[in-house]
Amino acid sequence: MSVLFNENVKDSLVKGVQLMSKAVGTTFGPDGKNVIIKHQGGIHITKDGATVAQYVSDDDPVAQMAIDVVREVATKTAKDVGDGTTTSVILTDSIVQILKDSTENPISIQRGLQQDCKKVIEYLESNKKDINAFEDIKKVASLSANNDENLGTLIATAYEKVGKYGIVNIEESSQVEDSFEFVEGMQLESGYLSPFFINTDKNTCELENVLVFISQDKLKDSKQILEVAGEAIKQQKTLLIIAPEIDSNIQRVLLLNRGQRLESCCIKSPNTGIYRDTIIKDLKFTLGSSMTCQKVIITKDDTTLIGCSSDSSNESIIEEIQRKLDGGALTEPELIFHKKRLANFLGGVCTIKVGGYSTVEIKEKKDRVEDAVCATKAALDGGVLPGGGRSLEFCANHCKDLKYLKPALLTPINILHKNAEVDELYNDDDIWIGHDLKNDKLVNMYDAGIVDPFLVTKTALENAISAASLILTNGCSILKVN
Repeated sequence: MSVLFNENVKDSLVKGVQLMSKAVGTTFGPDGKNVIIKHQGGIHITKDGATVAQYVSDDDPVAQMAIDVVREVATKTAKDVGDGTTTSVILTDSIVQILKDSTENPISIQRGLQQDCKKVIEYLESNKKDINAFEDIKKVASLSANNDENLGTLIATAYEKVGKYGIVNIEESSQVEDSFEFVEGMQLESGYLSPFFINTDKNTCELENVLVFISQDKLKDSKQILEVAGEAIKQQKTLLIIAPEIDSNIQRVLLLNRGQRLESCCIKSPNTGIYRDTIIKDLKFTLGSSMTCQKVIITKDDTTLIGCSSDSSNESIIEEIQRKLDGGALTEPELIFHKKRLANFLGGVCTIKVGGYSTVEIKEKKDRVEDAVCATKAALDGGVLPGGGRSLEFCANHCKDLKYLKPALLTPINILHKNAEVDELYNDDDIWIGHDLKNDKLVNMYDAGIVDPFLVTKTALENAISAASLILTNGCSILKVN
């Protein structure tokens, strides 16, 4: 065990942050470069910052600690809004580089950064624009897919089909062409109970031709699932078990039978109290009397049921939910809950199938589609800002009384110009007039479709400040030496 104090580890921590930033920064923007990753599964070529961040490492254990901190924040950004990983890493590094030699009290710096962050977010929020039109959605999706208009059109069409509140999934296709299909389904805010249920390289559990068993009671004995397990085997179906609590011995029995007689997964009943009863009622309605669906995708945090077999129209339930939302008597948590219920019934599930001529090409394109789908969802939820680093740049020059953040806010646009190998064109009058790097001229960013989702920019900035604060306020590092 080694205990190291700040004066001995500061340089290594800064080095780790900088290494992560340089690696993911390579992919940044329309002129960013691909990164080739060699891992146990083979070769992976990607321009996705989130993917690159997962593989960065250093032989220096202290630098590795910093890399792990930044990676965790980058992962959180991707999880929260699906995009903005590269921006959050670049901002983290910039803040650390600017303040690493400051003689000011680190805790005071942390508070100052948080105050600056609040001012910036308020300024950005006052300048965002909402999007709803097909062409606007297409522009956001195309930009996030590395200026691929074909993918942008596909994603916009998918959201046109499922609506703002619908669910869009992505999977690999065995065909050369990209396509999509729409089916009825719903999403639950509950993930697998054990990572041992994972059966894909995406850290998900995927089941097809699924029988769903829902128990209102806790499952404590494997005898409680024998009948439904036998029925699933008889019908040659996989099995999803949903209950308030499922004993670890039951999970163990199911895992022992995987790959032999029965593929399965266990999740905890979503929500609590009356919310749980309501969502279970909705789920049973969606599944119908057969209690089956075509496919289930389970992640650590949620479960998506696709192609469910409802017995009747859901119009009466939609009308009931709409009346509650229009009644004006709901609390904020109730409002959020019923909006999510409405999304399940209105939207359905659209699956985008990514094709290509090789496995490497499909994986690279799939990375871009996943980013673009998440960015589109964030844009629909929270509106958009000028893209290409323009919103942060304009904020740096116009947001008053920033104590620490101003230089860091200029970093994203500087790296974009470096990757594009062009000189900056700057307009100081209008936040929406910015530099189109592809055509090297000033344009209206909204009309040109060069936009970033407000929620992505906001989350990237907040998470960057969180990570930088952890590095800057570090006073001691403890390493367990093997």
